Order: sequence, then structure tokens, then C-alpha cells
Amino acid sequence: MYARRFMELGSESLKSPIAIVALPGIANVGKIAIETLSQILRAEHLMDLFSKDFPPRVIVKQGIAAIPKTTIHLYRAAPDEPHDLLFLTADFQPSTSSGVYEYADFVSKEFENLGVSILYSLAAYEQDYEEYFKSYPNEPRIYVSANSEDLLALISDSPHAVVTEEGAIVGANGVIPAWAASMYNMDGACILGETLGVIKGDYRAARAILEKLIDLIGINVDLDIMTPHITKVIEFIEWARKEIARKSEVDEDGENPSDMYIG
Repeated sequence: MYARRFMELGSESLKSPIAIVALPGIANVGKIAIETLSQILRAEHLMDLFSKDFPPRVIVKQGIAAIPKTTIHLYRAAPDEPHDLLFLTADFQPSTSSGVYEYADFVSKEFENLGVSILYSLAAYEQDYEEYFKSYPNEPRIYVSANSEDLLALISDSPHAVVTEEGAIVGANGVIPAWAASMYNMDGACILGETLGVIKGDYRAARAILEKLIDLIGINVDLDIMTPHITKVIEFIEWARKEIARKSEVDEDGENPSDMYIG
């Protein structure tokens, strides 16, 4: 791992900092959430991190090429807010198991050096169609887990929160908070937004995560910027539900043409 710093600061200059992590994943739920909040708060660019375990490709935008990277941005709390915030996201996740753990250790150490005591990871909880539509159109559920009973009680205090009873959270979004808790004595938690894997960018699930997160970190943020994107997501979900119903009807008739398949 390599770091390029744009600001030099120590833990003594930060106000009870909290780290928020979200790398790309299913429906980009976490990445949308963290980038939206960072944009709304106009967080400052603190540093870039580079990993040899990212895919060997260059990202090109409007002719400009750049190596894939991780970015960390800093939001300095207003006088009436309790925490500075450190936002970490990336172009990719590490591609190997050893790379994920190396990455988790590096970023956890950086956060420890900056005085972070709590780390929240944001990602997606993918449902199948049947389970998803049991609760839709109600607000998406958020699935939560943490390294301690006290933190779990805090993050699960919500009508839409479901404690993840068992299973595994795959990838860096799951490993980073657990590694930070195990190796660096931080409190770590995962907040996962309920989604369908066929949604490319689930702003609806991202907003559900953010509503919980901003309550946890004690800030007041207007999320109306997400509304047009959420409207498009809902339109897609409604289309998907109709297509699933049509497919079910075709199956009952003993036919299953390929143009009726979804998922």
C-alpha cells in the first residue's frame, strides 16, 4: 500500500473522529451513501491510497487516465456537532483474500493514528425477489452487526433495523470494521441496506443507510438531493415486479420464453 497525503494532521487536531467506510459492492449501496454524504458536507480531500491488489487497469474519464485508488476525505464538525468524520471509499475492492486483509490493516492503522475509536462500514444486503417484495414498498430494511453488545444495541435501535443473526459479510466492507475492532481496539459495525442485485445503483437503500448513520453520528443533513435518483430506482423496481409477475404467469402455462426472464 502507498499513500499520497494532501493534508498533514494528527489526532490532536481532530474532534472525536468517526471513520465511515464503503467500497464498491452490490448495487453500489454503500459507495453511493458515502459519496453522497461526503458531497453534501463538502468534505476535504485528505489523502489517496494505492494498492497493488486492485485490478491492473487504468481508469479513463474524458481522455484523462488515472490509477485506481482509495480516497479519504475529512469533514470537520460544526461547533454543535460531536464528531469529525473521515470518509473512505475506493474505485475497487482488493482482488485477493490476502489483499483484503493487508488493506484492512493499513487503513485501520491510519485511522488509529488519527484517533478514530468508532468505524462504520456501509454496504448492501442482497435479497431474492420473494423476500424483497414481502416488505416493499415500505422503507428498505437495514441489517446490522457490530463487535460489541453496546454498539449493536445502539445501531439496531430503529424500526427498520434487523440484527444479522448469522452468516458472513463478504469482502473488505465486512473485514475492515472487524479487523479494526480485533487488532486496533476500535468499535466496528456494519450497516447493510436491503437491495436487489439487479439494481445498478440503489439510491433508495443508500438513503435508508444514511438516515440511520446521520442519527448515529449526531448531524443534521438534508438528503433531498437523492430524491430524483430514488424515483428512478422505484420505477425500475416496479418494472421488475411486473416482469416477475408475467414470468410467473408464463411458467404456470408451461412456457418460458427467454425475453420474459429476469435476474
